[in-house]
Amino acid sequence: MPKSVPVSKQLSSIKALARGSDLEKAIATAALVFYNSAGPDGRVSKGDAKEILLTQFQTFMRGQESKPKYREVMEDLEKDAGRRIAVEDFLLFILSLTVTSELLPEIQRARSQ
Repeated sequence: MPKSVPVSKQLSSIKALARGSDLEKAIATAALVFYNSAGPDGRVSKGDAKEILLTQFQTFMRGQESKPKYREVMEDLEKDAGRRIAVEDFLLFILSLTVTSELLPEIQRARSQ
């Protein structure tokens, strides 16, 4: 699945991001994680996308099993698991899981510390 070159090294090789913002680097990191698993068509199967989320996004997903949005995303990824998706779809899954995460309130509190 992931390539042998660490994502941080891949990220540092993108010259346009040398002075990029934290948000730009975060999005680029998510895209690199996706593309490291993508085939020649630049897509991954929904099953592979689910596996990426379960391994690379587990802290955000922890405790969400009973939430409707979590179940909706997981069911979508399981349905037609061989269907290939683009990075745009993958980023939407990440966003959906982020806004319902138990971690989000903690992140909001961290800004005031």
